[in-house]
Amino acid sequence: MADKSKKSPDSLENLYLSAREAAAELGVSLATLYAYVSRDLIRSEPVPDSRAKRYRAEDIRKLKARRGGSPGETALPPGAKAGFGLGGQPVLESAITLISEGRLFYRGADATALAEHASLEQVATLLWGLSDIQPFTRAELPPWTPKLETLAAELKTMPRIERCLALLPVAALEDAAVYNMTERGLAATGARLLRLCAAIVAGETPGPEPVHEMLSRSMTYGDRPGAELIRAALVLSADHELNASAFTVRCVAGTGSNLYAAMQAGICAAQGPKHGGLTTRVESFLFDLANRQDIEDAVIQRLRENDPPPGFGHWLYPEGDPRAKCLLDMLARSHSDDAVFQRVKRVRRVMAEAGGLHPNIDFAIAATGAVLRLPRGAALTLFVLGRMTGWIGHAMEQYRSGQMIRPRARYVGETPRIGLQ
Repeated sequence: MADKSKKSPDSLENLYLSAREAAAELGVSLATLYAYVSRDLIRSEPVPDSRAKRYRAEDIRKLKARRGGSPGETALPPGAKAGFGLGGQPVLESAITLISEGRLFYRGADATALAEHASLEQVATLLWGLSDIQPFTRAELPPWTPKLETLAAELKTMPRIERCLALLPVAALEDAAVYNMTERGLAATGARLLRLCAAIVAGETPGPEPVHEMLSRSMTYGDRPGAELIRAALVLSADHELNASAFTVRCVAGTGSNLYAAMQAGICAAQGPKHGGLTTRVESFLFDLANRQDIEDAVIQRLRENDPPPGFGHWLYPEGDPRAKCLLDMLARSHSDDAVFQRVKRVRRVMAEAGGLHPNIDFAIAATGAVLRLPRGAALTLFVLGRMTGWIGHAMEQYRSGQMIRPRARYVGETPRIGLQ
């Protein structure tokens, strides 16, 4: 007779763990657990008839097994040991960006230091490894043909990022120099692409002025502190090593597709709610708090239900995202008395005290947009335009390598029956 006191392997108790059980099994804090979930390293599901969440025991135990069960180590997702680059294992070499000891460097330069003074164009030149080539100083402008101008006018009612996706294929056909794959040619195409997309989202004709100036005129009516914050947000978004969108761009570039096609792929990847699209979720969260006085209670309630506010925690920065700290510190210097900034400050405080989580760059960009009263969707626009400089750098590096990216899958399906009776 079966021992009914033992749980079935398929019982819910064995399939799922609560947040506290999952954190205890991994030997990490709840804050770290939430950071893993936010980056899709651990699967979570809503509990029926509740706003609480439960966590896949299978994922938790595989992570624990892969790191030998030692508490406090950085958890890796399933497949990390197989060498597929998941969750922190390097998958290819790059000289563009380094993330080390809680800091971010663009070709050896501290990104937060650059955010204090550099333009996106200056950072682009740095990321592209072209210190001796200044593509922007020659006022390299994209082709702005009657066809493109007419199409841009027709698309003005669409969300800004969708305008780029609609116009880039046409712009590629209008730009004969896109096939110039020399060092100078790629740099010039990159400059044209950046200026083209800035003009598209700003609803203007491409010009030689810095990207942050054009966006500031379009979104803030020329507010000087706003222009500086937009500039810093663009710089801090410029690159983040081999994230999902950068890897996508490199895969497309590796096939030999042109730079316009690679940028379309990057935009598509960045739009996802687990990547750059997280900024849109933060925008919605801050918008929902606009008319509430009980901000602390609202945040704590979400923590109680294992559904923390979006935009907090990053598994690469257990002590806090330096990009977010830099941008929010700049925001505090120029807008400390602003009512929206005070709400943002209260959210940060309760998340740090009750949740043990610090804001990431997604939260910081969305908070900046909220304080500056930018239109909804502006945070994603800033993220994509900033990150485009990094994508161009990754594409150029991939073109130089001459290699196509073709990883192998670790098969976990049914065993083949070939030769079996």
